[in-house]
Amino acid sequence: MQFVLEINTKPIPQSRPRFYVKHHGLKHFVGAYDSKQCKDFKEVVAWHAKIIAMENGLKEPVRDPIVLNLIFQMGENGNGKEEFHTKKPDIDNLAKAVKDALKGIIYHDDSQIVEAHLFKRYGEHMIKIEVRTIEVMK
Repeated sequence: MQFVLEINTKPIPQSRPRFYVKHHGLKHFVGAYDSKQCKDFKEVVAWHAKIIAMENGLKEPVRDPIVLNLIFQMGENGNGKEEFHTKKPDIDNLAKAVKDALKGIIYHDDSQIVEAHLFKRYGEHMIKIEVRTIEVMK
């Protein structure tokens, strides 16, 4: 399986988890949640992933090893001379948000990713996602 997905949206990094305490009588439960901006971003990526999965006949997440290429375009550069975006957010936090959004749609778990290529550069806001499975010989 192989597909390419381009989403014209501003890349949002995985945020630090927010914690809450829920009181139930004498018991206390701690939970974590994403920021609204990160949650909304993941929903947009997941929605596009569901469409591409349907278009490619993917009825359930694959279990094969995955090669993942991600290109993040972070917006236009003021001077137009630099190609690579060397400012925050960190590329690993951007990738984590996308990998989490694809989990359960394209693959069962992001531990299936055995090779990844990440790029962060200037350009009109966009994320390009390339996913390819590696056939496992049995």
